[in-house]
Amino acid sequence: MNPAVGVDLGTTNTVVAVQTDDTGPRTLDVLQPVDERNVRVPRDHIKSAVYFDSAETAVVGAFAAGRLEAFRSIKSRMGLRCKFKHPTRERTLYITAAWISAHILKLGYEQVRQDFPSWDGRAVVTVPASFNTDQRNDTLRAATLAGFREVQLLDEPTAAFYYFFDQNRQEFAEKAQQTVLVFDFGGGTLDVSIIRVTTTGNELCIDPIGRSRYNNLGGDDIDVELAAFFLALWEQQEGRKIEDLPAEERRMLVQLFVQLSSQFKEEAEYYLSEGQPLNEFIIDYELPKTHLAVHFRCQLTRAQYEEISGRFFLDKGDLNVFRPIGQAIEVARSIVPGFRKDDIDLVLYTGGASRMTGLRAALESYFAPKPCFNITEEEACNTVALGAASCRYDEMQGQRGVRTTSRLLESIFTRDDDTGEYVPIVPLTCEPSGDFKPVERRFQLQRPAIKHTLPLFRGVGPHDHHLVPLQDLVFILDRKSVV
Repeated sequence: MNPAVGVDLGTTNTVVAVQTDDTGPRTLDVLQPVDERNVRVPRDHIKSAVYFDSAETAVVGAFAAGRLEAFRSIKSRMGLRCKFKHPTRERTLYITAAWISAHILKLGYEQVRQDFPSWDGRAVVTVPASFNTDQRNDTLRAATLAGFREVQLLDEPTAAFYYFFDQNRQEFAEKAQQTVLVFDFGGGTLDVSIIRVTTTGNELCIDPIGRSRYNNLGGDDIDVELAAFFLALWEQQEGRKIEDLPAEERRMLVQLFVQLSSQFKEEAEYYLSEGQPLNEFIIDYELPKTHLAVHFRCQLTRAQYEEISGRFFLDKGDLNVFRPIGQAIEVARSIVPGFRKDDIDLVLYTGGASRMTGLRAALESYFAPKPCFNITEEEACNTVALGAASCRYDEMQGQRGVRTTSRLLESIFTRDDDTGEYVPIVPLTCEPSGDFKPVERRFQLQRPAIKHTLPLFRGVGPHDHHLVPLQDLVFILDRKSVV
């Protein structure tokens, strides 16, 4: 049996989903060490953590996540030129984010291969909508290193929407047009996509017309906020400053507080949803390879917790949940002139951090009276992988009356040497195509030019403060063609 495979390579958790002719999309249980190094048990997700326990071996998953020395949140480093020192090699060896991520993907790859020996090795792997070309290339490189034969990338909000769409195809088919905003708030990223679904005859078209760009907010930032608050109280209790500790001891202490703050947040949100008092934050731990024992207790009220965790849910500062919403609407306005927030018919949120009560209240207030709800309560952390598997299945079955556009939703610019302005070469509205269109712009070459270089940049518009430089486009001209 050859299944349709979708993989959500997440910052905190990685989820593998499959769909076959016999079942709808479902998550795949992946065997991994949890409590003991050499005892593997099934889990419906992989903790996105890699622990190198020797020069030749690595552990991936829940067991690795429990080790302070493990690599975590490596997804946020994809596409960057930074490298990391291998923790167990005697000789200096530097490793990349793509190579570390490949270990996570390989665990999922091996499980699919074990459960479905006839699998063709193809899969849909999801990436944040805000990932640039370098980050997407690193994701493809990691998948190749993991053993995948062929990978198609799909934006995470689009994948999450596809899962919702798959459950409600008939309702979408009954409407001529519906515009949906997908708010995907995960551990390390927050992505917003605006998707327009139109019905033409017997065909449904899923058209992403807007998406957020260059947003670095994620659930991890809330963990850090909580950890910073608890660390400040710990400093008062102990009468010492973190900066006075040795570097390695300081790093492990901060990592311990962040890790336990993340667990505290998840438990606190559960108690809030049940209307119960918050749990107590407790640490009784001795840092390995040090003489530092950490003993700390703190009881927060609901008001204190919401004040600390909710600062990103206010329309203030550069980092908040409303900024990417504005970015997505701005891009949609470039695709659909005059597009406004009121043109959104439905708001869907998904991702692990989207379950926070403060976030839901903020979204419902901002978009009122439009309906705003979770894609699925039970599968909040799995919708991206499930949607990716469903999308792959439709592709294998000839799309089943569904067409998905593949807008780049970003422009390619060059810079005019005379004016300093950025000139679009590839427009925001373009889609991959075999047809070529002339650039409606004359470029004056300096005689006797034999080689001419056009600097290239990628971004949403000519006034985008986050234009990313690309490799220059170089023309080598024949002398006879220079006039």
